[in-house]
Amino acid sequence: DRGAYEFHRWLRRQIAQNRPYDEWVRELVTASGSAAENGPVNFYRAATPEDAAKTVSQAFLGVRLECAQCHHHPYEKWSQQDYYSFGAFFSRVGRKGGSAPGEDVIFHKRGVAEAVNKKNKQPVRPAGLAAKPADLSEDDDPRLALADWMTSRDNPFFARSLVNRYWKHFFNRGLVEPEDDMRETNPPTNPELLDALATQFIQSGYDLKQ
Repeated sequence: DRGAYEFHRWLRRQIAQNRPYDEWVRELVTASGSAAENGPVNFYRAATPEDAAKTVSQAFLGVRLECAQCHHHPYEKWSQQDYYSFGAFFSRVGRKGGSAPGEDVIFHKRGVAEAVNKKNKQPVRPAGLAAKPADLSEDDDPRLALADWMTSRDNPFFARSLVNRYWKHFFNRGLVEPEDDMRETNPPTNPELLDALATQFIQSGYDLKQ
């Protein structure tokens, strides 16, 4: 309970202070430490690497990857290789018990970041969607590389996903609907508007209130 309340307070504080969206998403995705003391750590409390990958891609990129876990996505270009390479960003997330019962401590486990493609049994390195594999050492936390890729101004998913969610919030229907299923076979009703909103959002410094 303590961790859940801390997570809620942390999220509320980011919005109330109008902290730039890219900054607090980065802090959330790369969170380490005690779940009782560091709110965003609670994102990882019940998350396997696969769960984290699916949640991050759907919540912050508007891409549903879960189908690609077992087979090629039926409505999109994402393959099992894409799924497992994205999941590899979370392969070095370690956890141990904290000082209080039920309290988790999340940390980066030193080692090679990789996941095993269950179809061909081959290891795959971390890579963003439609991006090249990240060049990481055993000491690098792969989640930092993920945050860099996600919040880059050149990322084709991050800003568009957020402005589409805001459009739905105010107008009850996203330019892409469902709002977390953005793919080539589910195009926006007004592509020019979505792109313009995303560009404005980036130029504002990811200012949510603007």
